[in-house]
Amino acid sequence: MTMTRSQIALLAGFSALAPMAIDMYLPALAPLASDLSVSVERAGQSISIFLIGLAGGQLVTGPLSDRLGRRPVFLTGLLLFCIGAIFAALTQDFMVLLVARLLQAFGACSAMVTGRAIVRDRMEVNEAARFFSLLALIGGLAPVLAPLLGAMLIQFGDWRLIFWVMSGFAALLLLTGMLVMPESRSTQTAIKARGEHPFAAYRSLLGNPALLGYLLAAMCNSAAFFSYVANSSVLFVDGYGLTPTQFSLVFGVNSLALVGTAQINRVMLTRRNAMQLLRLSARNAAILAALLLAFALVQPEGKLGFWLFAGLLFLMVGSITPVQANSMAGGLAIEPLRAGSTAALFGACTFAGGAVASWLAGLLYDGTARGLSFVVALCLIGVSAAIYLIVLRSVPQTA
Repeated sequence: MTMTRSQIALLAGFSALAPMAIDMYLPALAPLASDLSVSVERAGQSISIFLIGLAGGQLVTGPLSDRLGRRPVFLTGLLLFCIGAIFAALTQDFMVLLVARLLQAFGACSAMVTGRAIVRDRMEVNEAARFFSLLALIGGLAPVLAPLLGAMLIQFGDWRLIFWVMSGFAALLLLTGMLVMPESRSTQTAIKARGEHPFAAYRSLLGNPALLGYLLAAMCNSAAFFSYVANSSVLFVDGYGLTPTQFSLVFGVNSLALVGTAQINRVMLTRRNAMQLLRLSARNAAILAALLLAFALVQPEGKLGFWLFAGLLFLMVGSITPVQANSMAGGLAIEPLRAGSTAALFGACTFAGGAVASWLAGLLYDGTARGLSFVVALCLIGVSAAIYLIVLRSVPQTA
């Protein structure tokens, strides 16, 4: 079943909602903290609580979308996001801001989960993988463009203007969703969801070896990426002596790798299936893990060390999209009647893996790239092992 351009644009908007809510107001943290009479460190809690709500909320909204339908869940979620952004723009109290950010997180995760489930409802595996690659273009550009947009907005107003823009964007998605996106959940999905407890659905899904392999591959893959995102700034600025501007340039170039491989994956899916590309990704992950471990052991210094490490990170970031897109498409195809719950598991696992790996990489930081190299290599070994040892052994190779 094909989708119109308006529907494709709407799902792209769903995927942009969470990155926008995280990255766009990063340049405004200092003035926000000053205005609400809190420290910058405490103002950062508004990011943490958003991430917590985003990860945990998916486990609730996924089964709800199977039971109630995709349309009521994403419409309610967009309304919550819009209301949360308005509260954040109007508040004079930091605790109210935290509550508003939690509302935004629940709204964003509702759109995220239902968007993935809608793709599964309306597309076959390879077509879904190509579409998830397209959505990864949004995800790759958001960390670069959203802070720039936020910095531009505070030139015309204070930090509250950023939240007004967020509310306007969510309102636009809400109106568009009401007009162009019909219900895609099947009657069979509704009957199955209403006949079992969400915990029973999750227990059954996690007991499926093939799906567990896809989930582990996506989780380890995401963990490698988030450990880089969370720790690269400190490493490049403190460890390698880059200026913030130079680091932004390096980060932006790596984001282009994410965008570029998303397009490459879309093209390759016209000639190969998602399983074949996952096999290729598993091989590449093993090779890259070996190179990162070698780098961690040798630890070259000076410009040579910087350029080698920057090149390895570029390759790692570029490897993210093919694994995410193809594993998610394959995983969502396993239990079509539990697509919402499956999408929720993918979201929760990837965020949980990212949180653990980011914390571990920060804990191991010693002023060099050794800790981050080790953690990213470990995550890539997990990707390769999950695909080779579980997915390829559990899923028919014609899938």
